[in-house]
Amino acid sequence: MTLNTLEFSRMGDLAYQALRDAVLSGEMKPGVRLNQDELAKRLGVRRAPIRDALKRMEAEGIVKTLSRAGGVVVAEISEQEVADIYELRSILDSASTRLACERMSGGDLARLREIVEETERATKTKNLNGIVQAHADFHYLIYAACGNAELTRVARNLWDRSYRFRVMALSSEENARRGLSQHKAILEALGARNPQRAAALAEDHNRASIQHLRACVAELRESGSIASSPAA
Repeated sequence: MTLNTLEFSRMGDLAYQALRDAVLSGEMKPGVRLNQDELAKRLGVRRAPIRDALKRMEAEGIVKTLSRAGGVVVAEISEQEVADIYELRSILDSASTRLACERMSGGDLARLREIVEETERATKTKNLNGIVQAHADFHYLIYAACGNAELTRVARNLWDRSYRFRVMALSSEENARRGLSQHKAILEALGARNPQRAAALAEDHNRASIQHLRACVAELRESGSIASSPAA
């Protein structure tokens, strides 16, 4: 790898982080068209890192490419999309948690305990980035420990696509504490090697997320922060 390649990679990561933060903070509203030349000028980078950043964000469901008019816009938040993604996640998380309970090592369990402790520290200090990352680490470890490469691949892809929804959910202090409590219960079931209970708790965890996110989307729609229907 050359120094130029490293520099391009670094610029791409910085552009991705800046654009994603702008969307998640509400600075860039749903439906807003994203002009790559303008974004490149604004961030002081070339067009290529912007293009790559938008591709990564599209994979996460944060932006979308318009098929008819062309161009990229900030994706609308759809109640149906929330329900669809978390319904499928519920199935995959339940299966991966059950398999992980049977297959994960003592080292995996020890690391999972550390992640729960990290989540607790981030929750106490109201560090949203830390909370979101710790929640991701918790689920990623379970996916990796399930021992099924295809399940892990699909589950992680779906997890990445739900990034914006997770930030929305975990922005609520009450919901962040509830999620931490649910992770502790899942960890306890995994430690007890009780796959049925661990799987059921993982399913309940996702069901609670769906209910909270639907309420969030409805509230945003009523306030006019998002459109009543997704952009075509």
